[in-house]
Amino acid sequence: MRGTNSNSPNSFLNNSIKAKDKQILLNHIVQTIEQKTGLSLLQLKRKHPQHDLYKIGLFYFTTTNKTICEALKIPVEAGTRRKRKLEKDGRLMSSIKKGICPFTGHKARFLSTNPDQYNKLLE
Repeated sequence: MRGTNSNSPNSFLNNSIKAKDKQILLNHIVQTIEQKTGLSLLQLKRKHPQHDLYKIGLFYFTTTNKTICEALKIPVEAGTRRKRKLEKDGRLMSSIKKGICPFTGHKARFLSTNPDQYNKLLE
């Protein structure tokens, strides 16, 4: 059993702050992708199927599977399938070392479909 009461005002405040931080992160990812592509997320979703949207997202923002899926509103399971297919096709690189996922706070590999980022992921 944990030492803190999850119903305490401090716990609620901490969870509220964490939720806001996560939303700021997701908004930043979406804004970055929108700026780089010149299209809104809605336009991208209308123009591209989900597997292309996933690939585009990871081209413009190197992050974890969970984070990109949350930002693009793609189910994580579908993102994992997209990741596996892109890796198999040699179009996605994952980091050698695990880093801290900005969304979950757990160790995870960072992903990119941008060949310019591959060397950083291999460090």
